[in-house]
Amino acid sequence: MAKSDFDFVSIQLKPEKDLPLYVQLYQQLADLIRAGKIVENYRLPAIRKLAQSLEVNPGTVVNAYKELEKNGFIYSKLGSGSYVAKQEQLSESFNLPLGVTEVDDNQADYLDLTTVSLSPDLVSVKDFQTAIDQVLKTAGSYAFSAQESQGYYPLRQALCSELAKSSIYTAPQNVQIISGAQQGIDIIARTLLKHGDTVLVENPTYPGALAAFRACGAKIIDVKMTADGMDIEEAETKIRLYRPKLIYTMPNVQNPTGITYSKAKKRKLLGLARHYGAYILEDDSLSGLYYQTENTKPIKTYDQDERVIYILSLSKLFMPGLRLGYLLVPTELLARVRTIKHLADIATSGLIQRVYDYYLRNGLWSKHLTSLKKSYQQRFEYCQQLLEKQLGKQVSYQLPQGGLTFWLKLPVNVSAKMVAQKAKKQGVLVTPGQVFYARQADDSHLRISFAGVDEQQAKEALTILGQIIKAE
Repeated sequence: MAKSDFDFVSIQLKPEKDLPLYVQLYQQLADLIRAGKIVENYRLPAIRKLAQSLEVNPGTVVNAYKELEKNGFIYSKLGSGSYVAKQEQLSESFNLPLGVTEVDDNQADYLDLTTVSLSPDLVSVKDFQTAIDQVLKTAGSYAFSAQESQGYYPLRQALCSELAKSSIYTAPQNVQIISGAQQGIDIIARTLLKHGDTVLVENPTYPGALAAFRACGAKIIDVKMTADGMDIEEAETKIRLYRPKLIYTMPNVQNPTGITYSKAKKRKLLGLARHYGAYILEDDSLSGLYYQTENTKPIKTYDQDERVIYILSLSKLFMPGLRLGYLLVPTELLARVRTIKHLADIATSGLIQRVYDYYLRNGLWSKHLTSLKKSYQQRFEYCQQLLEKQLGKQVSYQLPQGGLTFWLKLPVNVSAKMVAQKAKKQGVLVTPGQVFYARQADDSHLRISFAGVDEQQAKEALTILGQIIKAE
């Protein structure tokens, strides 16, 4: 247990390392917390005091503390300082802050089955150039002006029209433009949660959401997934017992499993939220890549009393580098959400909002989505055939109904972490399943993505992966 600044003074930061100083400090403080050397509710040194002790700029400590809070290691009390949060067996995947990876000069040489970012070669540069030109021709320099924090009003109108096609009826005042889904999750967490509140999540689930909830000091309760969605009986028991303020779910093409909820389970989960007074945060970012003949509906389509907060990231389906998305916010939460969005980054890029508005109003979005879905469905079907050929007798999985990934169950006594390490040595990157669990990380699953590889690369990567699993 840290009773003095000894453990902090012993931290060594090396400017010549590939990682920034704030990331080095983040890692070492996180290690001390994991090891139990700094216990729950221990007050960390003041920013200036620690900066002086380590001979670094106070900004380095500020950024390290922000990342610790974002990833659930600490929580802050206004006017009091930063304190160590209760640890729920954080997985090793959070050794680095979200979005920060170890520097690897040869990363481009790997066959990457980890990324779920849109392949740049599937974007029509010509269409994007047309949109940019038209926006600049129409708006001139005003295209670069700051937008109101809630978002460009014509875009919010266009989104309402687009959502109506999916039987989601809302008004522009309930639409909040955001800089990607991760920001949206963080905004809702900060809007609804305080230290000690409970959040119900799927198990496994998206690790970025777990980090956002932990950063607010929330207690995370997980519910196992079944073939058609969350185990509703377990969910009801835990909702009744823990009374969560928020239920986080991805009912259409869930990450990482690819599972899509049945209509009955969507309605049942909404009924439970209504009965027990919880909000549902519905993350629907991959429903645009649903490959079945009949599209599945979001839970939001059944929402009659503003119980569902709907979030959709456009980055995965548009261009990953253009951070854009939106929230559909219940009226009673609007003021708080606007305030937190303004504090986060004031406003999302006005130029990008205008460009996307042009896409929606001029048919380019529908054209882009149709082309994208066709290309990825071909990759999906090809990878499914490869899985059967290269790994069919070695792994099991539930065939997803859409999306960009497969969730593979490895044979008994085969470690996903070990397979991932050996695959990397042979030039293939895969994601071990541990990163998707809130606690008691599972070491028997791998998530593989075909988003960033062509057919030849997929064949080569899965052949190598099959050989490694067979040898294990």
